[in-house]
Amino acid sequence: MRLYNSLGPNPRCVRMFMAEKGMTLPTIELDILGAENRKEPYTDKNPGGQMPALELDNGSVLGETVAICEYLEDKHPTPAMVGATAEEKAETRMWQRRVELNIT
Repeated sequence: MRLYNSLGPNPRCVRMFMAEKGMTLPTIELDILGAENRKEPYTDKNPGGQMPALELDNGSVLGETVAICEYLEDKHPTPAMVGATAEEKAETRMWQRRVELNIT
């Protein structure tokens, strides 16, 4: 796996999530001010051009912050950041969605 990283709040969220889990990944830095995320070869991997993106070992790419964090949580469940039980996970997802819809 490798993380496509840049300036901005969404990449920072993934970096903070990884830091809290005590994990590191190889990282490729993109210059979003120079629109590097809006042209090839990055858009060949992630057509939406959003940042960050996580390239999996099989070559597929996740381009949404929440999906990246949940994938990392599933692959590395300890320490639990999203929740250890179905109830905790549901509450985390509820609050994440509320923030997404009503704050950001």
